[in-house]
Amino acid sequence: MTFGALVSAIVVGLVAGALGRLAAPAREAIPQWLALVLGVTAALLASVLAVLGGVDARSVGLPGVVGQAGCAGLTVILVATFSGRRHPSR
Repeated sequence: MTFGALVSAIVVGLVAGALGRLAAPAREAIPQWLALVLGVTAALLASVLAVLGGVDARSVGLPGVVGQAGCAGLTVILVATFSGRRHPSR
C-alpha cells in the first residue's frame, strides 16, 4: 500500500464515517468521534483486504475509493443501528 492509498483511505473513511452517522436511523446512538474512527478503520481494513485479495494498490482508483466508502459507511450505519442506547424499563 502506498502513501497515497493510505491518505485516500483516511480521507474517505472520515467523510464516509460522517455521512454514515447522518444516514443511520439511530444517529444519536454513537458520538461523532466514534463514527469517524469507525469510518477510517473500516476504510483501512477494506484497503488491506483488497491488497490481500490481489488488487493493485499502487494507485488510488475509483473502484478502491468506492469500496472504502461503502465499507466505512456500512460499518458506521450498522454500529449506530445496533448499539442503540438501552433505556431501563420502568
